[in-house]
Amino acid sequence: MKKRYQILGMIILIICSIIYDYQKPEAIEEETIEMSYVTLEGEFNVTGNYEFEGELTIGELIDKVGVSDEANLDVLDMDKKVEDESRIYLPPQNNNAISLNSATLEELMTLSGVGEKTAQKIIDYREVTPFECLEDIMNISGIGEKTYLNLRESLCL
Repeated sequence: MKKRYQILGMIILIICSIIYDYQKPEAIEEETIEMSYVTLEGEFNVTGNYEFEGELTIGELIDKVGVSDEANLDVLDMDKKVEDESRIYLPPQNNNAISLNSATLEELMTLSGVGEKTAQKIIDYREVTPFECLEDIMNISGIGEKTYLNLRESLCL
């Protein structure tokens, strides 16, 4: 009888051991921090690629990196979210800058490489969607990155 209990106990122990070994382990959740970056150009105190985690507005980004005394903050929408892998250019103050949101056809035509048709496209675009940043000018057909880079110091919002 004692031997039976010992054998029965061993069988129960083996069964419990097998069941315990085959339990699915709990998934270990690793906390991953997503890093984003933005390329800063112009009058920022930090230029080049800037890494950040989470979400930032342009105003929060400026608070973190700082800007020079010559920075023209009027060209940036401080409440706009910073997009991952984007480029932000902050030009120096320029009293002769032409406003994308309020310039006349004649004023826009004074920009290098902008003729009457392109100036009219800019006006038509802003009537539907006001410019939120200087880079929005690249949404105009005929204005690519190269033209934007040539014009950006002469523009403001």
